[in-house]
Amino acid sequence: MNLPFMDIFKDWAKDYDTAVEGHDEQYHEVFVEYEQMLDEVALHVEGTVLEFGVGTGNLSSRILKGHPLIAIEPSPEMRQIAIDKLGIEVQEGDFLRYPDFSHVDTVVSSYAFHHLKDSEKETAIRQYVGEWGHPKFVLLDTMFESPASRQDIIDWAKSNSYSDLIEDLNREYYPYTTTIRSMLEANGYNVMMTQKNKFVWLVVATKDRGGITHENI
Repeated sequence: MNLPFMDIFKDWAKDYDTAVEGHDEQYHEVFVEYEQMLDEVALHVEGTVLEFGVGTGNLSSRILKGHPLIAIEPSPEMRQIAIDKLGIEVQEGDFLRYPDFSHVDTVVSSYAFHHLKDSEKETAIRQYVGEWGHPKFVLLDTMFESPASRQDIIDWAKSNSYSDLIEDLNREYYPYTTTIRSMLEANGYNVMMTQKNKFVWLVVATKDRGGITHENI
């Protein structure tokens, strides 16, 4: 993961939970229905779950209610908050560099996959398939349907003078939905996607068993 993002995590860790609760006006729309979205993500995981970018542990707390969890987080500040909050082991690592695990049934992440460039996203997906067969892949993140829809969001942020959000939208590697779908399908996944709020999409990818559909859920 790019080092500049580590500085962002360091500064944001103490305020992250406040932001996701909707108290930061600039990011309010990004986190609309946040709790409900995490609940839905947890419903889709199966077996042993590897969560990348656990942050302060908000999704982790839900997964732990029904599944063995391997928790990975690159930020020391975020990692410590999750450890203190949940009393679990959170290992250092990121989407591309992590300890060796013999078996994983589901790879899951929320609000984090966009830290990878598109080439890195593709590498990560191939890496998971190579190491664990075809683990279920569940992803919750900001995405755009097209360059036009991305520009619409930026224009909306500008009209509201959301300078921090505009900087974020221009700095991070938020993917297009078609790009994520293509990457997963190229690796043998059947992909279902649904938009959850103005920014965020839910992706559920499972091993293709005889024909890939393009149906949105």
